[in-house]
Amino acid sequence: MRIVALKRLVMGLFAVTAASASAAPDGDITYTVKPADTLYDLAGAYLVDRSHIDELRRINRVRNPRLMQVGTTLKIPRRLLKSRPVKLTLQSFSGSVRLTSGRRSLDPAIGLTVGEGVEIATGRNSFVSIAGDGNSKVSIPSNSRARIVDARRYLINGQIDIQLRVLRGRGEVVAPEVDGEGRYRVGTPLVVTAVRGTEFRVAFDPDREISLTEVVEGEVLVASGTADVPATAGFGVATAGEVLGQAERLLPAPELTEPGRIQTDETISFAIEPLEDAAAYRTQIARDAGFIEVLTEKIEETLEAEFEPLDDGRYFVRSRAISEVGLEGFSKVYSFRRKRVGVAASAEPAGFADAFKFAWRTEGTGSATHAFQLWNADDPGALLVDEVGLSNTAVLVSSLDPGTYRWKVATFQIDQGDVIKVWGPVQELTVSE
Repeated sequence: MRIVALKRLVMGLFAVTAASASAAPDGDITYTVKPADTLYDLAGAYLVDRSHIDELRRINRVRNPRLMQVGTTLKIPRRLLKSRPVKLTLQSFSGSVRLTSGRRSLDPAIGLTVGEGVEIATGRNSFVSIAGDGNSKVSIPSNSRARIVDARRYLINGQIDIQLRVLRGRGEVVAPEVDGEGRYRVGTPLVVTAVRGTEFRVAFDPDREISLTEVVEGEVLVASGTADVPATAGFGVATAGEVLGQAERLLPAPELTEPGRIQTDETISFAIEPLEDAAAYRTQIARDAGFIEVLTEKIEETLEAEFEPLDDGRYFVRSRAISEVGLEGFSKVYSFRRKRVGVAASAEPAGFADAFKFAWRTEGTGSATHAFQLWNADDPGALLVDEVGLSNTAVLVSSLDPGTYRWKVATFQIDQGDVIKVWGPVQELTVSE
């Protein structure tokens, strides 16, 4: 599988049901009749419209709405029940994030309440996290679009009913503990996943009609039509069309080579140790160890993940291996420091005879000292010039015999108690006379 196909495949995660979004949820709530209950009282307290009492009588075959047997179980369609909104809030975001509710645009802001019908779209290198009750969280990465279909709590039993749909892209879900007849549903146009407190990921590739479910913690039930497959922590399920696959083990976390080294180069890069059966790797950088504030990511078939420059500071990195079918495995989180330090140098004839000027400039921020070394290419073990602790940014060297010389410059900075030393590339100078 080529990386183009993989990128499409791994771009989707966390959705809801195969049906289109509706104004009211499907399914029923059960209610056990208590002493002194009447159907009229229940309708007044819990139904959105008292006129639905006739439908409730017909569904439950209630002959006398004023006299019901204690202990009788009533079925009440969820669409008829009063509810109050469940508070979902924008926890963090970065880059280009667009929120819409119908035709109305919402300005993204930390703490903003987002409810039913809100669509969330992210651009390139843009991420958003939404938090809810019970430490629940949905993270939506780059180039994704998702809709909150249901986010309510029923008055009749206090249970939540949350349903999410991915329209394009990928995300990660930490679901809350759900009691009784509460529901927290996520899925794709191909499958529905119902959970009661677990951490998982779902991906959907509409072009190839492949749906993926990856379980990090807990257990989920992946259903398509009348078929279902359980998946426990460490396993994933790939669904092609309406054909459910079997649970297969997720790939382990790949190791990064020297992940904690200080990143001083202009670009940021990480080398990945190869994993058997991995077709590609998704590598992400975040501000926090929980990866709530993801800043950038790369999906590559190669074993090198290279990122555009970031400001100096402390960050976290993780990488996940992707299988041939597109299932993403586990990751290990590493911390690292970013401190841009570098040196650019050049050599030119000095303003007087028989001398050369070797000059440089420091790249990055902060005060620095320098070192300079020069040697004859035919005798690299004998340094002709070896200067350290230079505060200036140039040296003059005279009386060089004809020949080929090599030289390099280092810059030193002290940052947070660490001495950071970076050598520039070896350069060559030919003296012809």
